[in-house]
Amino acid sequence: MTRVLRPMAKLDSPPRPKRSDAAEINGTGERPPGKAPRLAPGTMLVVTHTSSDIPIGGAPMPVPGGPVDAAVAPQPVLEVARPAWFTLMAPGWMPPAGQVTQALGICVTADGRVVMVTWDDEHWTFPGGSVEPGETVEQALVREVAEEACVRVVACEYLACQHVADPLNPGEVASYYQTRWWTRVSVQPWRPRHEMTGRRLVAPDLVLATLFWQEKAIAGRLLDLALAADRRYRAAS
Repeated sequence: MTRVLRPMAKLDSPPRPKRSDAAEINGTGERPPGKAPRLAPGTMLVVTHTSSDIPIGGAPMPVPGGPVDAAVAPQPVLEVARPAWFTLMAPGWMPPAGQVTQALGICVTADGRVVMVTWDDEHWTFPGGSVEPGETVEQALVREVAEEACVRVVACEYLACQHVADPLNPGEVASYYQTRWWTRVSVQPWRPRHEMTGRRLVAPDLVLATLFWQEKAIAGRLLDLALAADRRYRAAS
């Protein structure tokens, strides 16, 4: 269900410092400075089906705790130097709030373009970030896209989440979820509060080519869901 949002007082409060959580896989395709480099071709362990019966370095590969999206296959995480796996869950299925670490928005403007951001003027991704203590996932979404992309959320719809199986996570959290949302946004003056250095408004048919993520099957599925949500919103407006 699409939710139309009023401006939130929370956004007017002083911005908090970004939470550093190097152990959690970013989930946006980013590899900021200091993160472990990508594995060389052939060194990533390939798991055909994620299963708790398959040991990875002495640890079981966690399995998702809900229905998965049959439209797209699980994919290995290529941005970290340890075996890990992304699985897109069924659209609309929401995990328990305590297992959600991130909210990311596919932000669409009134003229139908998608907001993308960069931290180095070279690698482009969608805005989003960690859920902070004391806030809901939706509040994290609104705050993060404001901080990273300087956009105001007018309406939003939950799309799906991806399960992260990360058995060798040095932070000891081997299984968690990252939520993905469609948002209709109003573009504000470019005054980024944290690490992002640029913003771009991209035509939908160029989003996947612009996106930095190495594996794009899940991104393509999420983009399709987001554009469908945007069409519904336009039809109802």
